[in-house]
Amino acid sequence: MGGEKTIVYIISGAEQRSSLGFYMKMIQKATLTIACDAGIKIFKKLNSPPKYLIGDFDSASIEDLQWAENNNTEILKYPKEKDEIDTELALVFLKENHYKNVILSGVLGNRIDQEMASVFLLAEYIDLNPVILEEDVKIGIVNKIVEEEAQIGESWSILRIGEPVIGLTLKGFKYPLNKKDISDFKSLGISNEATENKIEISVESGKVVYIRWINKKW
Repeated sequence: MGGEKTIVYIISGAEQRSSLGFYMKMIQKATLTIACDAGIKIFKKLNSPPKYLIGDFDSASIEDLQWAENNNTEILKYPKEKDEIDTELALVFLKENHYKNVILSGVLGNRIDQEMASVFLLAEYIDLNPVILEEDVKIGIVNKIVEEEAQIGESWSILRIGEPVIGLTLKGFKYPLNKKDISDFKSLGISNEATENKIEISVESGKVVYIRWINKKW
């Protein structure tokens, strides 16, 4: 069973965005590690087998699958004809086993449809406290309140996702908001700027997605 202090780290099969050193650091921090399909190749490059390998294995190589099996990774195989993408299969598994604090890498590739689906999964499985994290970007969902570390001057975007947002408050930003209602999908929240080393995003109801460009200024 998982708990509040666990960190679950998932690497999915989008092309490698961050350095191997970044992935290794995240693997070492994690309580539980999971590869989704071709995400196994990163673990293999690092010679650090994950606890689980999940997917339909339409993109993982035979060699990578064999390496996982040889290193006692538990393999959970699903049929190719399924409703969920491989990343969601991992999230379903984690929800069923009561894990929280999930960090996802390898879900941002060059296909905007898969990127959007990955962000929607953060909202759908918000009870897992999931975030997408790479060296240059962090993406998460707020449905109550979130405090996050920041670098002064770096770029953040905060956008409505799903139903209308009531009472959006932004603190620690160049363009703060105080209980702003967002009933449209206009680009109000694009390219805000952190002015403090800790920012706060809160909503009274609804959800917003934040995109933090780590140490980047636009």
